[in-house]
Amino acid sequence: MENSQNAGKKAQANQKYTAHSRPLKGAAWNAVTEAYRFCYYTGIQLIRYFKRYKKRLFRFAVQTRLRLQLKLKKRMTLVGRKFRFSLRDAMRPYRQVQRLRQNQQERLMMAEEFGPKAVRKEKNRIWWESLRLVGKTLGTVFNYVAPVISFIILVGLIHQNTNLQFALEVEYNDKIIGYIAKESDFDESEKIMQSRIVYEEYQPPLDTVPKYTLKVIDEEELSSVNEIADELIAASGNEITEASGLYVDGVFYGAVENAAPIRSLLDGMLDEYRTGDENERVDFVQDVQLSKGLYLLSSLVEPEEMEAILTSEVEGEVTYTVEAGDAPTLISQKMDIPYSQLKALNPGIEESLLVGQKVLISNQVNFLTVKRMVTEVYEEDIPFGTEQVVDANYAKGYQAIRSSGVLGKRLVTADVVYVDGMETDRTEVDSVVLKEPVDQVMTVGTAEPIQVLSTGGSTGSNSGGFIWPVDGGYLSCGINGYWGHTGMDIAAPRGTVIRAAASGTVVKAVRQYYAYGIHVKISHGNGIYTLYAHMSQLAVSYGDYVQQGQIIGYVGQTGNAYGNHCHFEIIINGRFMDPAKYIGTYYPGR
Repeated sequence: MENSQNAGKKAQANQKYTAHSRPLKGAAWNAVTEAYRFCYYTGIQLIRYFKRYKKRLFRFAVQTRLRLQLKLKKRMTLVGRKFRFSLRDAMRPYRQVQRLRQNQQERLMMAEEFGPKAVRKEKNRIWWESLRLVGKTLGTVFNYVAPVISFIILVGLIHQNTNLQFALEVEYNDKIIGYIAKESDFDESEKIMQSRIVYEEYQPPLDTVPKYTLKVIDEEELSSVNEIADELIAASGNEITEASGLYVDGVFYGAVENAAPIRSLLDGMLDEYRTGDENERVDFVQDVQLSKGLYLLSSLVEPEEMEAILTSEVEGEVTYTVEAGDAPTLISQKMDIPYSQLKALNPGIEESLLVGQKVLISNQVNFLTVKRMVTEVYEEDIPFGTEQVVDANYAKGYQAIRSSGVLGKRLVTADVVYVDGMETDRTEVDSVVLKEPVDQVMTVGTAEPIQVLSTGGSTGSNSGGFIWPVDGGYLSCGINGYWGHTGMDIAAPRGTVIRAAASGTVVKAVRQYYAYGIHVKISHGNGIYTLYAHMSQLAVSYGDYVQQGQIIGYVGQTGNAYGNHCHFEIIINGRFMDPAKYIGTYYPGR
């Protein structure tokens, strides 16, 4: 009984579900059907349109091709017909001559039947007709030949007139003094003439207004501005002579009658900087000219006086740009200038010398400066990079080289400019890599350092911080003991041991003989560095990891140093600290 009731309930539930779900299924089916019909209709219409327009395009292409063919055929027919008509017209006199000859022969034969008198009459008529035909034939030939001849004559006239040299004939003081291309050339000649008159007053002629007339001349008749200037001077009332004038950047410095010694001097000044390189170009920086012409007698100078001008010095500055590693003494040697003179020209050079700084070498420069341009080809090192491998087993600041880097090589072609022997410009033109560099691989510690640095007052020692770096010695000059002094000087005998004030990695171990001299710089991590300068000898190398108290070098007097001592610096985050606050002011003993 219960089973039958349950079955009835299930049947009722199924009927309800079917009743509710049937409208939903019907709506979904209708939507799908409508979408399908829409897509089908759209596709059919697109296919129909495509076929319709395809036929139209094909029909248009065929019709266009036929029209073009018909037009081309018609054009060719017209051209052929015109050519035939022209050929027929050209051959018409020949055909007329042929017909006339036949006709004349027939007429002569008929005239012979009437006697000699009729023959003579007919011959006279034939001669007259022949002359008329020849005249007509020549007229036809002329009609064809005349345009060609006219065209040839026109081309010849154009060519001839194009190559004509037009110029202005200059009449000055009632005398023709030459031919110029434009009026401004006369103005320039006047300026040249005025520049030659430096020692007396110019005495102009009566008529100083030039008169110009356009002329056709040969090209070699054209006068230069210097030739016109000579004529202007010749027209003046001053005493003149033929000489060679010296011009430097357009300024006239006098004239000499014999220019050979001056030319020899100028050539010698250039030869002084020539090296024999086939690529070099040597010339004066200034525009130097020895111009031959007419000059006033008062402008003549002795050759010795002109030589003195050319070899003199004038006010100016010669400077040197500081490069990395430069020191005042090194600059003095490079520029061949006494050290005392370098210091006098550059006060404070011993206290401050920065890369890129301009150092004054001289207050005077040569009156004539020589520029040498040369193309140089040389090999140049390609620096290697550094690949860092972090290692948490080492403290921060630890650095050790796993594998050394290898410098690369490249072949460089550069255009170099030297002025009075000093390089002023270098432009790289080309470069070819000969050998690629190999990167250096370095282990870098990342662990936080255990040691905490602290100040130690003035007792000479501290707990867990820096130690006195020298085995003995005494404080000879503290920080800021003089302007620019960034550390502490510990005086000690030459060869006294210098030790690491704290553990760290050597980031500099430099052998040089200027500035710091032989020196070591150690990184202790967290932006903390110590520096030990003016050593006589190194005991460590770049990249070494040193323990506190380990020997790193020996006291000396290299670089800018007076007396044997160790210049000791403590740098924290880029600031120079007072070492006395960390290691004290005297040696506490070991």
